[in-house]
Amino acid sequence: MQNPTLIFIPDISGFTEFVNQTAIEHSQHIISELLEIIINADSLNFTVSEIEGDAVLFYKKEGIPNFDSIFKQSKEMFFQFHLHLHEIEKNNVCQCGACRSASKLSLKFITHLGDIKEVSVKQFNKLIGSDLILAHRLLKNNIASKEYLLFSDNYTKSYSPKNEFEDWVNIKSNSEEIDNFGTVSTQYIDFNPLLKQIPDLIKDSAPRVYSRKPDIFLTIDAPILLVHDALTDVNAKYDFAPGIKKVVTNDKINRVNSSHTCVFDNLEIHFVTKNNTVNNNNIYYEEEAEFQKGFKFITDFRLQENDGKTELSIYIFKSKITNNGSESWIKKVKNYFLLQFIKYGNRKGIKHFKDYCERIHREKSEKEV
Repeated sequence: MQNPTLIFIPDISGFTEFVNQTAIEHSQHIISELLEIIINADSLNFTVSEIEGDAVLFYKKEGIPNFDSIFKQSKEMFFQFHLHLHEIEKNNVCQCGACRSASKLSLKFITHLGDIKEVSVKQFNKLIGSDLILAHRLLKNNIASKEYLLFSDNYTKSYSPKNEFEDWVNIKSNSEEIDNFGTVSTQYIDFNPLLKQIPDLIKDSAPRVYSRKPDIFLTIDAPILLVHDALTDVNAKYDFAPGIKKVVTNDKINRVNSSHTCVFDNLEIHFVTKNNTVNNNNIYYEEEAEFQKGFKFITDFRLQENDGKTELSIYIFKSKITNNGSESWIKKVKNYFLLQFIKYGNRKGIKHFKDYCERIHREKSEKEV
C-alpha cells in the first residue's frame, strides 16, 4: 500500500427501538452526549469524516499512530464513555426506556489500515474505497464480547505492539469470513476487564423522613410512571401550570442538578432538580425553587402506586439558611407568609396537574382499545 489511511471507528451499541416518542428523543440526545465525549477524548488528532448514527468515522492519512497509542486512546475513550453512563445512572430522573437502559450501552473500536480516497462534496470530505467497506464489515463479527478494541491484519502487519501492557490485557487472534473479502485475520483486546477500574458513583442523598403530614395529598387516576413523567417534564408545565408564559431551560433531559425557569406575568421562579429515587412502587422527586431573591424553598413529591392509581404526597418547606443561620424577626415573618402563599398556590395548581394526568391517561387508554 502506498500512503495508506488509518480508519478508526468507535461504535456504540445497546439501544433498541423505542415506540415511545420521549424515549426516541432521549436516546438520540444520550447518543449525542456520548459521541461528543468520544470526539473530545481524541488525543491523536484524527479527522472526523462523519457521524454514522451511533458511531464516529475517524481517519488519519499522515503520522499513523502505533499500536500502543491506539490502545491508550481507546482506553481513555472507553473510560470516559462509561464514566458518563455512571453519571447518567446516578442523576437520572426520567423513567423512559432510553434513560433507564442507558447504563447497558456498550462501546467497541475498529482499527483498519488501507487504501482510501477522499472525494470533496461542498465543504465535506467523503471517504470511499473497498477498505472503508471492509472496516465497516468488521463491526459485525463473531467476537463474543460486546466491548473490545479490534485491529485488522492490515494494521498489525505494520504496527505490532511494542510495549508490555497491564495484566488485564490479553491480545487474542480471530478471523472472519467476509463476502468479497474472503478470510480476514484480526487481533482484539477484550475491554470488559477494564470496567472494574471505573468508579461507581453513589447518589448524594437519600429520601427525607418526615414526622408530619404532607402539605398536599391527592390520588390521581393514572399510573405512577405517567404521573412522574408529567411531573418531571418541564415542558409539560405549559399544559397544567396556571398563568405560565414561558419555560426556559438548557437541559434537554431533566437530571439531578438540571435547572429551568418558569416565567409568569410578573414573576419568575427558578427550579433546580435535587433528587430522584425509585424504590419498587415508590418514587421520590425533589426540587428546589427560588421564588424571590434570597428566598428558596423545597418541594418534595412522594409518588406511591396503589391499584393502578398514584397517591401523591407533597411536602413544602423553606431551604436551609446559608447566611450563618441569622435572620431578623421581620424577615422570618415575611418568609413565613411567603411560604404559606406558595403552599396555597400549589394546592390550587395541583388540581390542574391531576386533571392533566388523568386526561392523558384516558387518551392513551382509548388509543389502546
